[in-house]
Amino acid sequence: MNIIICGAGEVGYSLAKYLSSDNMKVTLIDESIEKLEKISSSIDVRTLVGKSYNPKVLSQANIEEADLLISVTESDQTNILTCEISKILFKMPTTIARIKEKEFLNEKWSELFSEKGFRVDYIISPEEEIASMLARLVAVSGAHDLISFADDKVRLIGFKLDADCPVLETPLKELTELFPNLNTKIVLMVRNEKTIIPNKMEELHEGDDIYLLSDSNNIKRVLNIFGKKIIKSRRVIIIGAGIIALSIAKILEINEPDSSITIIENNKETAERAAMELEKATVLLGDAVESEIIQEAEISKADIVFSVTNSDEINTLVSTLSKKAGAKNCYALLKGDKYLPVISLMDIDGIISPKELTVSKVLKYIRRGDVSDVYELQAGKAEIIEFLVKEGSKLVGIPLKDSELPNDTIIGAIVRKDEVLTPTGETIIEANDKVVMCLLHEAIHKLEDFMSNDTELI
Repeated sequence: MNIIICGAGEVGYSLAKYLSSDNMKVTLIDESIEKLEKISSSIDVRTLVGKSYNPKVLSQANIEEADLLISVTESDQTNILTCEISKILFKMPTTIARIKEKEFLNEKWSELFSEKGFRVDYIISPEEEIASMLARLVAVSGAHDLISFADDKVRLIGFKLDADCPVLETPLKELTELFPNLNTKIVLMVRNEKTIIPNKMEELHEGDDIYLLSDSNNIKRVLNIFGKKIIKSRRVIIIGAGIIALSIAKILEINEPDSSITIIENNKETAERAAMELEKATVLLGDAVESEIIQEAEISKADIVFSVTNSDEINTLVSTLSKKAGAKNCYALLKGDKYLPVISLMDIDGIISPKELTVSKVLKYIRRGDVSDVYELQAGKAEIIEFLVKEGSKLVGIPLKDSELPNDTIIGAIVRKDEVLTPTGETIIEANDKVVMCLLHEAIHKLEDFMSNDTELI
């Protein structure tokens, strides 16, 4: 596949790195020579200096030979214009634009990105995705991922096992026997920084980071088994009052009316704007790293602290200080990779990555076959894929234990009509089943033959 990526920021770099590792031909366009030189020295992509919406630059990028154009610069206008020009002048088959401005995404203006509007095939908004995910996490104590699949019939939950987890030292096989009707499967585990798909004899240990797929109707029971809780009323503190922060607060004002929401922002104009836009949240003007503000906001009593400023340094520091002050769960927004090597040494409950979410959304549109959703985990080490099983698939009509699926894959849930099934080795998949599967990155190409009889995964 031949792909042009416009924008060499953290998101563009992550996309280029991930897609080029899948043996795709990638051309990266940006106005910054410095950014492009840094990227070209670390990954195998072609780079081109210039404005992405300049027809001459697009022509130099051999756009006539490209299958896909992805524009992820920091400017919505640039992204829209680039997609528009590539469609009009070069008949680009597929375009994807990153959109940050919330009003562009309002259903009221849905015709903006339709056949009557701008020539953009798909919209991705990592800011909105992050806000929605963090808002969902408010109801679940200790979870760092909560993603919906199959029209919300199945949910992926990720959390770390604490010392008081009731099922520590229990093999996964025994867990299934103890709770036969739980309709839940652990599909990924991170232990000592190693990411694995666990076998049925794997035991659960304190500190393990696990991801499980569950029937959405069983979430409360599942969380109780692992020592987690659903909480209706929580004290939430949000650091920063930018796009993500305001989106989180607005969602919580509607979905979590009993929760207390406080925003801390050090810019007076931004804080005043936030106070005007929000109905219930309290907005404090000040620096979240200062002890006076920590005390005034009562961070020590917070159930959740979301640090979502534009600075990775501030988000890391505030999360660490908040946890030290007594906050129960702290999450930091990290746009870059600078602090990832030391995050495991810090007492931070979750890291939220815009680029990881962006890669996930792009993968949804470039994975071939009937792939309806993709979510990247652990910085691209693993993926959760939802796909429709076609009549000619090698998965149809035989027990899963005989399907010869690659070792680095596991099917966590099957949706047949409206019923959620947790598969065993004896399960036989039928045509038109929706399958939610976890796989390590290196298994993607091995899975191609199982998607259908005439299409590829990539």
